[in-house]
Amino acid sequence: MKFKFIGNACGIFTGCKGTKILCDPWIVNGVFEGSWFHYPPLDTKIDDIQDVDAIYVSHIHPDHYDHRNFNFSKNIPIILLDEGGNFLKKNLVTNGYNNFIEIKNDESKEFNEFSLTMYKPFTGHLYEESLLGNLIDSSLVLRDQKTTAINFNDNTPDIESCKKLKEKFKDIDLAMLNYNAAGSYPSCYQNLSEVEKIKEHNRILKRNFDHLCSIIPILKPKAVLPFAGAYVLGGKNFYKNKYLGTTTWDVCAKYLNDNLEDNSKIICLRENQTYDLLSQKSLEKYEKVNPEHMKKYIKGLKDIKYEYEHDEHPDVDELKKDLDLIKRKFSEKIKKLSLKIQSNVYLNINDENIKIINGKNPDQKLICSMDLRLLKRIIHKKSHWNNAEVGGHIEFFRDPNKMDPDVHTSLSFFHL
Repeated sequence: MKFKFIGNACGIFTGCKGTKILCDPWIVNGVFEGSWFHYPPLDTKIDDIQDVDAIYVSHIHPDHYDHRNFNFSKNIPIILLDEGGNFLKKNLVTNGYNNFIEIKNDESKEFNEFSLTMYKPFTGHLYEESLLGNLIDSSLVLRDQKTTAINFNDNTPDIESCKKLKEKFKDIDLAMLNYNAAGSYPSCYQNLSEVEKIKEHNRILKRNFDHLCSIIPILKPKAVLPFAGAYVLGGKNFYKNKYLGTTTWDVCAKYLNDNLEDNSKIICLRENQTYDLLSQKSLEKYEKVNPEHMKKYIKGLKDIKYEYEHDEHPDVDELKKDLDLIKRKFSEKIKKLSLKIQSNVYLNINDENIKIINGKNPDQKLICSMDLRLLKRIIHKKSHWNNAEVGGHIEFFRDPNKMDPDVHTSLSFFHL
């Protein structure tokens, strides 16, 4: 088996008999309401990745399933997790796709020379307790006649899951593990100073790296590829890049090499570079990411306009009427999901804080603010709260600075 990396969580597995499986094809910049860009920038085009035998789509987040540019033959099978209320499958069916290989949690299916096993989210939330937590992710284990790879993408396993995976699959040739914490914290939190944001950025990365150091010796893969969550913010949010809970794969690889008590080889790949699982060799020479070039590239993105910035500014009174309708519906949704939210949540509209969630703790609050043009899109389901949040478009102020994760889960249902 070979794996050719393209960018972020996208790449192509080629089996021992030549079968090609494309993974999570985000190619075109501008996902998450326009702000996510590839770095290093890609030369690959959608037309370059059409010659495949199947496509694995891990979940519905647009850096894995870019619905804007998901233009593939309807005859190509799509590998999906068969679990729960499948938002991804519903979207694909709406767009005319129905040739699915659906695999249940911890179930295996044969596809040409591959044996494919899928997993639902290993934990509700790896780093924060959450009643709902991760609703949408998956992982894929690929085995051909001689080798085994696990594409974890965003579905990072806990220690107990790793023990079970190791017991089941024995010799793992390649583990593709997420090392980043893509999202709004700490870059979008106004209650933090610049110094505090940098401190939190460093803390989060170390936390993620240390977790990898705890699970890799359990999995004992022959090779580890730091994988997924590689992006930069463009447009008016470009200045937030230095506060993101992310870094380059080179930084992760160095930390693992310096701190990992294991013999696993840490590999990095650039666009269109290939790793051979059987020979345990990269087929091309690797060149590290240049931090100075990265800074210049980001600066060059600052004048890009998001799609919603071309909208007309909404009528504030109409927005408030919509919020009144949403609040009644939203409150019922929170009850139905049995969420016990601690924070009192407010939307700031023209310096007026409008409460949208009554929390259990009167001394805990979260204030959310954003471009009102984007808010109107979210209300009318032309955009999605979670995508806007992950894209860095929503500003938060929380007091105390304490994570209330079910708040962020619930806000995914904030719309008419």
